[in-house]
Amino acid sequence: MKHNIYDLFSDYEGELPELKEEQCNTEHIKQLVLEGTQKKLPIKHMRPKMFIICVAAAMTAVSGLTVAAATDGFSRFRAILHKTESSVNLSEELPLIKNGSINGMEQNISEKQIVFTGNDIMTISTVGMYYDNNTMMISLEMKLNEDISIPDNAIILPYFSKEKDGVWTKLQKSGLANTSRMTRGDEPNTYYATFYLPEKNINNSTIGITLKNIITVDDAANIQRLIISEQESWRNEYDFSSHTIDEWKQYWKENDFDQRTINKLDEYLSECDNVIDGEWSAEINISDIDNAVIFSREGFTVKADTLSLTFDIDKDLPEYASAVPVVTMKDGTVIYDGGTKEKEFIIENGIINQNIRCIRYANRFANVFSYSEPHPVSDISNISVYVFNINNHGELTTDCFNIYNAEAER
Repeated sequence: MKHNIYDLFSDYEGELPELKEEQCNTEHIKQLVLEGTQKKLPIKHMRPKMFIICVAAAMTAVSGLTVAAATDGFSRFRAILHKTESSVNLSEELPLIKNGSINGMEQNISEKQIVFTGNDIMTISTVGMYYDNNTMMISLEMKLNEDISIPDNAIILPYFSKEKDGVWTKLQKSGLANTSRMTRGDEPNTYYATFYLPEKNINNSTIGITLKNIITVDDAANIQRLIISEQESWRNEYDFSSHTIDEWKQYWKENDFDQRTINKLDEYLSECDNVIDGEWSAEINISDIDNAVIFSREGFTVKADTLSLTFDIDKDLPEYASAVPVVTMKDGTVIYDGGTKEKEFIIENGIINQNIRCIRYANRFANVFSYSEPHPVSDISNISVYVFNINNHGELTTDCFNIYNAEAER
């Protein structure tokens, strides 16, 4: 799958500059972007390979989680979710954060308490969670012993893994890529944390969670600077003026920079003075409530679920092209995504009618696109894919591929 140059800075917020360079001078582009944007927190995985985090998680407890309709416990889960939302920079558009309705996602919510095992200086248990086939949001309660105190800017690092069909996989959205500030609760020595995990095929799997490395926001920022500085030294050794981005990616792979980054990250974390030393683990069995439906045509595949979709490309695209899935619901709501220029093109060319309800995906990580509210698959009326590219005149162009139309399928 190919990406356009805006995708390289998907972890930044703010207006991206207009880029018309025929040759890809990455250092110039990076400087333009950094002048008009700011880095999002928590730290996210950047492409291509600028901050890659992959860590092992050791699981020691097994607990079952079954689907349940919202009960009295849901109000507590929602309250905790709101308490932690501002401290972890979760998207305001994610379900249950700003949206008051749970209609359509009752079966996706559970308030069953699961207790983590680990160091007895702190007790950790789940408050509640929701999930579908591709996403999970989980809130945790942490109770410290009376003689333990932590600073207001303490964060805890989660390490996720997934067991599916007997195979365990370490998940990218772990460690510094998915931190949560420990938000102080109303009761003494009680804290909360919330994590959002976009990952394909969570449904009918086991998610392993290990929490450790309680450090400070300042520590995390310093580690990020050290990692970026290390990777910058690798890039300075490479002649970008005579090579393409694809050649740089191949160079990165040949020199095993992924593993070298992981090794450096482990080194910096081991040298960091932890606020608390300890490790707490649990395994959560995700029940089978898969309502996802696969739509595939023209070399594009969308697997749509109630709270998210996954988008895969099985064809070659032009070097700097990007593909945007646009979903239209039966009530007229249009859900879309894309960089700044793609968004302007979509609106200016009438692809999206401004007289109808248009919303952006609430979150995008790799090929997982998260909704801002429940959208049952049966309510989808149309799915189109727009492929954007830059022509020889520096102008944005597009091709449209329709991969599903409810009327035509009747």
